[in-house]
Amino acid sequence: MNHAFVDASWHELPDGSGVGGWGLVLITPGALPARYQGQLDSPDNNLAEVRAVLEAVRLAPPEEALTVHTDNEAVIAAVGRGRGPELLHGEAREVMEAAQERGVALRVGYAPRTRRHMLTAHELANEARRGLVGTPVGVQADVLIEHRPGWAEARVSLRRAGERVTALVPLDLASEVPPSAQALMAAVGLAHPGESLVVRRASRVAQALWRRPERALRLGAQSQLRAARQVADASGVQVEFLAS
Repeated sequence: MNHAFVDASWHELPDGSGVGGWGLVLITPGALPARYQGQLDSPDNNLAEVRAVLEAVRLAPPEEALTVHTDNEAVIAAVGRGRGPELLHGEAREVMEAAQERGVALRVGYAPRTRRHMLTAHELANEARRGLVGTPVGVQADVLIEHRPGWAEARVSLRRAGERVTALVPLDLASEVPPSAQALMAAVGLAHPGESLVVRRASRVAQALWRRPERALRLGAQSQLRAARQVADASGVQVEFLAS
C-alpha cells in the first residue's frame, strides 16, 4: 500500500486573487519518503488542497492502491465521497479521472496535522506558497537538477507559467541506472502532457542515456530508460538540455 500525506497553504492578494502552495510526502514500500511541493494561482484554499491530492495521484506508482491522508474535511467529502462544496466538484472529478486513467485505487482519509509526515507536508506547502512564481512561455517548463556524486537524494525544481514544483527525490545507489539518470527520469515524470522541458544541470551521462538508452551498460538500466522514454513520448513530452 502506498501512502501520501498532503496539505496546502493559501494567501489572498490585494487584487482579490490568491496564491496557493501544496505539499506532499509520498511513501512507497522499500523506498525513502519522497517530498514534493508546488505553487499555483488559486482563488481558494480548498482548491489548493484538492490540487495536492491530484499531484499525489499523478506521482504515485500506477496500477497500485494509494491512501491519501489530509486534515481537510471538505476535500475528504468532495474526493472521497463525491459530496462537499460545489466549488470543488470539478477538481474532485479531475482527481478521480486521473486515478482511473493510472489504475490507482484511491482512498482519502483524515489525519491530524500533528502527525510527522503531515507536519512536513504543511511546511512544504507554506514554503511553496512563499516562493517565486516562474513565468516560462507557452507550454515550456524550466527544470533545474541539483545532484552531486554520492548523494542519496536529488533536488528537482520545475517552473511553468503560474507554478513552481520542487521534488526531493530519493535515489537508489544500488540501481543499475546511474543516480544522475534517475534524477533526470524523476524530472521528466513531473512534466504535463505535451510540455517541453528545458533541463539544466543534467549530467553528461544522464543526457547520453536519455538520448540513447542502449548506451547503458546493463540491460536492466536500458529497460528502465526505454520505458521512461516511451512514457514521455506517448505523452508528447519533449526534453531539451542546456549547458550548466
